[in-house]
Amino acid sequence: MSERKHIYALTFEYSYANNNDGNQSPDEAGGIIALFEDEDDANVRLEQEKNSGEWGGFDDDGDDENDGWSTGGYTLGVEAQEIVPSSKGKA
Repeated sequence: MSERKHIYALTFEYSYANNNDGNQSPDEAGGIIALFEDEDDANVRLEQEKNSGEWGGFDDDGDDENDGWSTGGYTLGVEAQEIVPSSKGKA
């Protein structure tokens, strides 16, 4: 049996209730931004996305009731996903 591997998905989730900037709701309420083989690479991209301003401003001081959510109503994260190797073998 082949060894299982992990990839890391950079994800977003939108919540109208956490939208503080008055922008219209997006077409999709969540999804995958990118996939990475290395968790460190995924976390670097996560920080880049948070700092880009595209998702709204993130205030990570922990004092806010919307902790982890941006002013635009988004939360971003890195989630490990297990890859099950193909039963067809190597190409």
